[in-house]
Amino acid sequence: MSRMLIGETQSDLATAMKDFFVLEHYTVHWETCGLRVLESLQENKFDIIILETALPSIDGISIVKSYRMTGGNAPILLIAGKHSTEELQLGLDAGADGYVVKPFRLQELAAQIRALLRRPMLRSEKVLTSGVVAMDTGAGTVTKNDIMVHLHPMEFKLLRFLMRHPNQVFSAHALFERVWQKDNGIMEDTVRTHVRTLRRKIDAEDCASIITTVRGLGYKTEV
Repeated sequence: MSRMLIGETQSDLATAMKDFFVLEHYTVHWETCGLRVLESLQENKFDIIILETALPSIDGISIVKSYRMTGGNAPILLIAGKHSTEELQLGLDAGADGYVVKPFRLQELAAQIRALLRRPMLRSEKVLTSGVVAMDTGAGTVTKNDIMVHLHPMEFKLLRFLMRHPNQVFSAHALFERVWQKDNGIMEDTVRTHVRTLRRKIDAEDCASIITTVRGLGYKTEV
């Protein structure tokens, strides 16, 4: 039985979520305060975490940052109000895996959770594949339809990072910090340029790109 932590201040929503997921055979723990959420994460192990972004005492995004910095790897979904694109992007950059926007259907939330629990947290295997593209991380090679593709070092690192984190959305800012491991004013243009170049090199004709743009949020690869 999967253990779920909910951090949500709206009692009617949290109660509905708790009742729904108990029937779905989850063990559910609910907190209304950010500090108590952090304490629960320190004291217990959870399989899925659902956080309102506007929690009191410590907001949801700060909790995500703290949890990831201490090695926490359970999937995290954020709950946000309308018109929160910038806030959600900050949350995804901090390490959240997805989000829902109020109002939402519990069935929609449940579907996202099932997908996250099926997904490997980090692909560590030597050979990574997505569509017709295969990457041998040990040999440092990439093939498309079994034909070798030449990538420059940063193109290889960017593709490797995305393929190791399938189905996770990363903004240009997050990719620049994690792949280039630096921060400057041209980071978004740098990432966009590398994504365009990668697509030209690895995408197959008449097929969708393995690097998907999630409008307003960033990029991801799918497996």
